[in-house]
Amino acid sequence: MKSALLGAALSLSPSPATIAPVQTAPSLSPSAAPSLPLLAPSALNPTLAVPAAPERPRTLLPTEIPALPGFPGLALPQAAKPLPSGERQSAEAAARFDGARAGDPGEGWTSGTFEGDGGAAIAYKSRRGAGSAPARVYAGGLALNESFEPLFARPAAPAGNELFVWTRGHRPSEWLHSKSPIDADARDLARAVSLAAESSPGGKVELALHSFGTLVFQRMIQLHEEPAVAAALKALAGSRVFMLHATTHYEGSERKAGPDFERMSQATRAVVDWLDAGDATADLWRRTAEFNPFLAPMVAAWLQQWDFQRGQVISMAARDAAKMMKADLSEPWDKAVDHIRKAFLKDLAADARDPAWQESMLRRSSDMFRLEFSPEDAARIKTLGIRLELVHADGDKLLNWESAKALFERLGIPCPAKAPPVGAVLRDASGRFRARLVSGDHYWPLKRRDELAALLKP
Repeated sequence: MKSALLGAALSLSPSPATIAPVQTAPSLSPSAAPSLPLLAPSALNPTLAVPAAPERPRTLLPTEIPALPGFPGLALPQAAKPLPSGERQSAEAAARFDGARAGDPGEGWTSGTFEGDGGAAIAYKSRRGAGSAPARVYAGGLALNESFEPLFARPAAPAGNELFVWTRGHRPSEWLHSKSPIDADARDLARAVSLAAESSPGGKVELALHSFGTLVFQRMIQLHEEPAVAAALKALAGSRVFMLHATTHYEGSERKAGPDFERMSQATRAVVDWLDAGDATADLWRRTAEFNPFLAPMVAAWLQQWDFQRGQVISMAARDAAKMMKADLSEPWDKAVDHIRKAFLKDLAADARDPAWQESMLRRSSDMFRLEFSPEDAARIKTLGIRLELVHADGDKLLNWESAKALFERLGIPCPAKAPPVGAVLRDASGRFRARLVSGDHYWPLKRRDELAALLKP
């Protein structure tokens, strides 16, 4: 994947990059060495270095606090408050629920929220179908969630109930700080599936996923032992799951996708681990200052510097991603849906200035490179009787053929070395996993809504 998402991160990453493990259960792929990566002073010309936090917090002595200028009038931030970098989604756009998130969910749609992982308010919109087909839940991509708005704008009524969910950090859903958003995303998606199952014939649900949404589903499979996830997988058993422009990650998959993909993997994880190291140190110093108020001015000064440097790093990575998305959306679409493209550009301009969107995108990119999708995970999908319908576009510049091929082969779908021609359909031995090649790019679901509708037809 040749994405500008982390162009800035590549220049900021230490060399060699040392990756710290992410603590989840079951965990995403661990990295070697627990030492903490630090940005070189030349990267941002900072005067601040992030020290490694000890394994067990203890009260620091005054001589152990770095020499920083004191600001007697500066109040120490309270540990109970979120970091200024945006642990919660800003409330200014909480009412934007439609495809352009302008306030109206659209004709026939009803907006709502449910309590997601960690208590986050997750926004969704839903509408009732005209027939008795199973309900379908939709989840979109990394930078822009609204991958299916052109489909929703078609005049034809859906055959079954539909529910579209905004992942956390995408307005109007709330953002709660998480080291591993993909775990929260997987639990949120499971909750959306269970919600849709309540009003679906037979309690069965289909999934339609685009780009990063396909990785969330893979993580959901890995969290199958959690009761809420298990309930959602029961609703998906025997149903269709559409994975549009999908990829995966497991040991060695970066090399298959090419050197650019491999370098971006290393850089992304290094930067996110650097952020986690600094956050852990900031939390430690907050607790230390509570026991020794005389240190509060110095600690507050350090926290102020850390927050500034932290925000700069995240903003730099997100700025290039926003530029890439703007370029991708610069070409007019079909007249019937071009107003959606223009709305996306407007939303993107607002998102790119939102710290929650910036950090959620960076951390999700890191999570993608920590996922370890195993043969056992693929086998579990078959055990559930799920039918996978995968789509790859011949002109996809974000996820090349090698990236898609890594997933197809993990699922047991034989693939040629080079991408087959448009129209080809590849199958696994059971015939339940199918991958088709289409003409278009990464935004095929947005630009080819009629083709998508034909694929989704019951």
